[in-house]
Formats: sequence, C-alpha cells, structure tokens
Amino acid sequence: MSAAGSGAPLPTDLRRNAALVVDANPTTRMTLAGQLRSFGFTSISQTGRIADARREIERHPFDLVVCAGTFPRGGSGQELLDDLRRSGLLPYGTVFILITDEATYLKVVEAAESSVDSYIVRPYSAATLYDRIEQAQRRKAALWEIYRALEERRCDDAIERCLERVATQGPQWLSAARWGAEIMLRLGRFGQAQALFQSIWDAQAQPWALLGVARCQLDSGAPSAALETLRQLIEVAPDYPDAYDVLGRAQMELGRFDDALDSLQRALEATPMAIGRQQRLGMLAFFLGNRDKAVELLQRATDLGLDSKMFDAESLVLLAIAAFERHDAAELERHQAELAKRARGYPDDNRLQRFVALVDLLAQALPTPDEERRTRVATELTAMAPGVGTPDFDMEAACNLLAALAALAHQGCTPEHDALVERLGLRFATSKAMGELLASAASHHTRYAQRLRECETTMVQRIEQALRRAHDGEPVLALAELCTIARDTLNARAVESAWLVLQRYQRDIPNPERWQQRVQALRQGYGTARNRPALGDPRLRPSGGVHLGPMDRAPAPVRVDNVAA
Repeated sequence: MSAAGSGAPLPTDLRRNAALVVDANPTTRMTLAGQLRSFGFTSISQTGRIADARREIERHPFDLVVCAGTFPRGGSGQELLDDLRRSGLLPYGTVFILITDEATYLKVVEAAESSVDSYIVRPYSAATLYDRIEQAQRRKAALWEIYRALEERRCDDAIERCLERVATQGPQWLSAARWGAEIMLRLGRFGQAQALFQSIWDAQAQPWALLGVARCQLDSGAPSAALETLRQLIEVAPDYPDAYDVLGRAQMELGRFDDALDSLQRALEATPMAIGRQQRLGMLAFFLGNRDKAVELLQRATDLGLDSKMFDAESLVLLAIAAFERHDAAELERHQAELAKRARGYPDDNRLQRFVALVDLLAQALPTPDEERRTRVATELTAMAPGVGTPDFDMEAACNLLAALAALAHQGCTPEHDALVERLGLRFATSKAMGELLASAASHHTRYAQRLRECETTMVQRIEQALRRAHDGEPVLALAELCTIARDTLNARAVESAWLVLQRYQRDIPNPERWQQRVQALRQGYGTARNRPALGDPRLRPSGGVHLGPMDRAPAPVRVDNVAA
C-alpha cells in the first residue's frame, strides 16, 4: 500500500508511487502514462470515465491522480474532485492535478476553491508536469503533520506545530503561519489569530496577512477597527479583490449599505467573471430594494454557473421572490424545480430545505390569490413559524422570509402576519443598521417595514433599561431581566448584554455558575457569533481564508436544549 493511502508520512521518492490517469482520449492517456513512467512511477492505472475513476479511487490508494478537465460524455475533472472531497475519499497525501484546455477565470477559481494541487493548461511540457507533481508533494510533505492533527481534531497540536514551524523558519513556514492563524480564527481565538496575522504582515507584508487582521477585528465585533485596517490594506494593495469583499462586510455591519454596495461593485469589477461576487452584490442589492440590479446580477450568475460549486442556491430564492412580485409563474416554477432538485441531493441540508419550503409557499399563491389559496398559504406560514426560533434560522433566513411575507401581503395573497413579522424584528434587529436591513427586505409592504424599525427601538429601550438597573446597583435584577428578554426574543444583543453584566458583576451575583450556564446556552445558540449579517452560505470559505481540510466540512447543527429552564 502506498504511503498516501496508509496515513504514513509522505514519501519523497516519486519512483515507487501509484498513479491514476483519467482522460477520455486513449492516446492522451497513453502519453500521460508514459510521461509518469519516465518520472519513475511503477504502478499506473488508466480510465476514460469519471464513474470508473471514482470506483478506482474508492478501491485503491493513489498518490497521484492526473485528470482531464472535461469529458465528452458528461462530467468533469472538477466534479470528480468536488465529489471526492465531499465524500472524504481523497486522502490528504494524494496529489490531484487537473489538465485542461481552458484557463478562464471561472475555471481557475473553481479549481482553487476545491484545493486542487495544480492546474495545468495544454499545451504543456513533461518537465512542467514533473515540476508540478514535485512541488505539490513537497508542500504536502511539509504540512503533513499539521494536517494530520487537524484530521484527528487535535487543533491545539496543529496550532503548536504551526508556531514551531514559524519560529524555526522551516519548510513552508509561511503556509504554516497562515494555517495557524486561520485555525485560531475558526476557533474564535481572535486575539491570538490577529497577533499572528499581524506578525506575518510585519515580517513579509503579505496582503492576506493584513486582511487576516481585519477579519479578526470584524469577527471579534470591532467593525470600525476593521474598517481602518482595510483602508490601510487598500492603500498598499488597491487591486486586491478580497479586501473589497471584507470591506463590504464591515460596512454592512456598520449600516453603511451604500458604501458596501460600492465596495462589492469594486470587487466584481476586478473579477467580472466571479460568480460568488456577482451573487453577493446581487443579494445586497435585493435586500436594499434595488430589484432591477439584483435580478440582473443574480440571473447573470445563474446563466454563468448554475452547475458550478460556487453557485449559491440563495440566488434562486431571490429570483423566485422577484418572479412572484412580477406575477411570472413560469419563471417561479423554473426556480422552484431547480431548488427541489438540489434539495433531493442534500436532504439533510436545512438551509436548502428552508429555501424549498419558502419558494413552494410562493408558488401556491400564484396565479390567482383566491380564498382557497389564501387559506392554504396562511396554513403553511403557521406551520413554518416555529422554525423562526431555531438556532440555525439566521439573518439570511429572516430577510428571505420577510421579503416573501411583504410580497404576499402586498398582493393580497394572505392575511396580515404582524405577529410573525414582529417576532422576526425582535430577534434580528440587534442594531439600528440591522433593523434598517430588515425593513429594507420587507419594503414591498410599508407597514411591515415600519413595524420592523419599531422593533429595533423597542429592543434598545428594553435592554438599556435593564442595563441601568445594573449601573444603579441591582445587577441580579438586571441579569434576570436581560435573560428574560433574551429567552423571549432570542435577540443576540440581549444575549450578549446579559453575558457582559455577568462578567462585570460576577462577584455581586449569587450562584454565578448557574447564571453562567444559562447565559452560555443562549450564547451558543443565539449569540452575536451566530447572528451576524452574511451574504451567501456562511459555510463556504470566507474571502481571504484558506482551506483547512476537516475544519471546512459542514458543521453539525447546534442543539440548544432547555434554554428556558
């Protein structure tokens, strides 16, 4: 068995490794096999179909897979790689190289998103192929122990090994430093991650390092500080698209939505074929009420990459809502069918299932909002209401539901649902900016929009009143009141305020451990870390981030039991 398949340290001698060549053209396969044999490979398998390649990889360990980009009978090397990554069938030690005839922006970025080890465009020389294999294996060998620690969920060990590599300036030390900082950031160790990113920036002035500082500031709840860091970064790297992505996010959190639109537009202008950036800009435009711009961008992203792994099904939801607003039943049905197809492939993906339920609701209300349809839609909304209180129902879900509710109410397809709108407002209006974003999402129905703004004012008043109790010497009453508000509304601002009171007045509060258990349960399910505004799937690699193997796998849903106890 080869080292890559067994989990042993990666070999440095390429002559004894096993390789798989995947290409529909027999002549090309033979040529590639001959090249690999000349490099010293002694075990070389060949196949001309994606399905056969998948079976070969399931049955046998390979240290190298060289795969064509496209296949005449359907499928692609990119799809094979994505499937292997999702299924956990491709060991870290296996070098995967795509060989393709095209080097479009979309194809190159898709390859990067999937962590392909090398992307070679024909024509190429045998020397180029050899160099790419050797370089990829050197990188993997240098980071092998760090990756193995991550695979075994030994994150502290992985961080320690990264820091040791940085301290000794060992092989791939810069990559190790980036991994270490990224692991810390994913674990919520914002101060440590920021310090490491800053030290990399001071030593090497890598743009991604200063961007990492800004991301740490943003994730730790300091968007103003992140804004200043990003301005510094853009001064020295004005053509760095990821910086504008993160800048747009910081501006969103500060409620500077027009500025955020400009920043996301700058990022898209730098990379006009980037599907993700088209979608993020389109999503923000949609929630700010600019339907024409939103539909143009989201439709372009759909036309360009509906089958791309970078395509986010959220775009289909927003296009479906826009189609409903235009009374375009045929287009709504197309988006409904595509979402249903995706959801069948991922039945455990709560986000996708929620998308399907929302678009199905809209489809029931067209073409004519008669009494029977209104009753059916009202019944479906009543059935959906409990889901609003679950931890995984986030700001994105709230904005989607509010946009749909506003469209339904505006067209007289359902009775008013003020109670549900208020519930959403009380939970997600954590600041004036977020209250305004919610109101913009519901702008098609003026009364809903106004009610959402009022919810933000109500939450501010209730939380400030409780905090005054603590300031006036009644921290226990203040904490009890904040916990009640947090439990009743699930508002992240109330949750974090309760946590701050507990930390500040812990010595004056009887049984602080009991209170801490209650507040920590609320924080885990409903705190700020889980309720920041996001454009697109939060499980995807963030702008400026790197792939971390096991840490990039979709997390299990958070369960918060007995929060009210």
